[in-house]
Amino acid sequence: MNAATVKLLVWECDNTLWDGVVCDSTAGALRAEAARSLRILNERGVMHAVASRGEWAWTVEQLRRHGVAERFAAVEVGWGRKSAAISRIAETLGVGLDQVGYIDAEPLERSEVAHALPQVRCYAARHVDVLAALQEFRAPVGDVPPPTSPMAHIHAR
Repeated sequence: MNAATVKLLVWECDNTLWDGVVCDSTAGALRAEAARSLRILNERGVMHAVASRGEWAWTVEQLRRHGVAERFAAVEVGWGRKSAAISRIAETLGVGLDQVGYIDAEPLERSEVAHALPQVRCYAARHVDVLAALQEFRAPVGDVPPPTSPMAHIHAR
């Protein structure tokens, strides 16, 4: 049985999309393998969003500085549970939770999401380089192109 197609990949930024943490002023270079997966999956029609901890303006500034802000259909940054952020993002973008993937370097965050939203597929950031090879990212996701910027700024409830 083939896995359902992932239509939306939600990213944690810190230590996943880039090295370091924005709020600690240690955010560094965009990870080359993350940038590659972001580009390839975007070309296949996969939407991307951010669910990250920290300050929204600081995170968006890093996304812009790295030249990837336009790749994200929605950005939610705050201090609440990642599962709640992912639910709001999926609802805003009209994507079923069974078509959502989540990538994060932190095992506790992935565990929280997997427990609260068992239909969301969770990926460790160390595997970002193989995402494009996974079956759930290889199937065509439809004829509708992903939304483009301006990014949706989703406010935590």
